[in-house]
Amino acid sequence: MNVTKTPKVLWRQARSDDFDAANIILRSAARRMVQQGRHQWDDSYPQKEDVKNDISLAQAYVLESDEKVVAYGVVSFDGEPAYDALYGGEWLSCGKYAVVHRMAVDINERRSGLGTCFFEKVVEMCRERGVSSIKVDTNYDNVEMLALLMRLDFLLCGKVYYDRAGERIERLAYEKVF
Repeated sequence: MNVTKTPKVLWRQARSDDFDAANIILRSAARRMVQQGRHQWDDSYPQKEDVKNDISLAQAYVLESDEKVVAYGVVSFDGEPAYDALYGGEWLSCGKYAVVHRMAVDINERRSGLGTCFFEKVVEMCRERGVSSIKVDTNYDNVEMLALLMRLDFLLCGKVYYDRAGERIERLAYEKVF
């Protein structure tokens, strides 16, 4: 699928009936990471409750093609508490920003441009709201996301940490200002 030439790609807020498709996309991505020995997602994260919560908070978005959900992610303008403490660097901006979490593309649609399309739609949302920054974090071994962020001119700003089940999780923190 070539997103830039496919007029049937639709960006929209996720609905409760998108739950199964979103969960399948995230679980498939997590399984692939585990199979490849990567450490961002696994059997314990993300969970079904995360997806339910994303949708109920109206922060979940999907890309749909031919009436099928092909990408899922969270876009929030409420900030990210972990981003308040950035280690080993500094953010490019200090104002309002969008944060993208739990973004994944259907395993069968990899390398189709959907990740780029997702972020392009986030930029459009930002511009509509007068926001000129997107922040995102990822693991050091999430090669697909790292490559996507570099292609989209995100800059590495430092590291952030999350507490998950009593474990301190380190993530690389990126920002793009436009």
